[in-house]
Amino acid sequence: MSVSIRVLAFTVFATILLGACQPLPRPFQPLIKTSASVPPALDGKLGLFLAGIDNASPVFEADFVETLGDELTALGVVASSAVANQGSYLLVGLLSTPQPKSIRLSWRIIAADGTVVGLFEQVGATDEAASEKLVRDAARRISSLMKAGDPTKPAHVLATLPAVVLFPVDGAPGDGRVSLTSAMQVALARRSIRVSDNWEDDSLLLLGSVRTSVRAEGQLVRIHWSVINNEGHEIGSVTQSNVVPFGTLDGSWGEIADVVADGGADGVMALLREARNLNVPTTLD
Repeated sequence: MSVSIRVLAFTVFATILLGACQPLPRPFQPLIKTSASVPPALDGKLGLFLAGIDNASPVFEADFVETLGDELTALGVVASSAVANQGSYLLVGLLSTPQPKSIRLSWRIIAADGTVVGLFEQVGATDEAASEKLVRDAARRISSLMKAGDPTKPAHVLATLPAVVLFPVDGAPGDGRVSLTSAMQVALARRSIRVSDNWEDDSLLLLGSVRTSVRAEGQLVRIHWSVINNEGHEIGSVTQSNVVPFGTLDGSWGEIADVVADGGADGVMALLREARNLNVPTTLD
């Protein structure tokens, strides 16, 4: 019998950057795993080299990268635009202008062997205040990715729950396909749930989808997470919903992705415990 956990609302306290409307991602293909959108846990000890922002003006690039380095340092991430270690990760940005007075920043984190191990996008206005918010948002998201590999539980606890294969989230507007998928991986790692790139005998499949509809008071957003076993049967689901102002999620999800993933991961953890019938604490130290 499947288990369903419904989270009726996710509360967002973060300042949201409203951006230009973006096209919806491609429809979710349940039989095809797109692992490139699900970065593996990174080793934060290797540090991060800030390589710059392609297509940006020299002034914008210099100011943004310098401030980003300061923000990352404050968050405990070893980052520099001047020197790099042999195994350092590389952060590369690409600036584009989808609409007048709007910019999109597409970021890649690249390992020393050339593998892209992290992806996210930001959309915001071109004024100075918006740029400062973009810097803080980028630093927070990079920090989350760099620290995702630091388990908060001992290794023996990590092994008690099934590993999950996480597909990219389906149907999310804006950059949600990448940002919500990445945020869920970080949230699962914080709960010592291993996200595997390859199917294993005892692993479970985690599928996420986003659906939106119009309400008089705003846009109703429903997020559904489904846990599926190796026989293709759903063993449980987690549903989250909330009404947000129109257009809120058309660009960068920002901290909303973290809030949604954090609540969803608690439900997923409960389902994994049910699947293994284990008595593993659901709270974090």
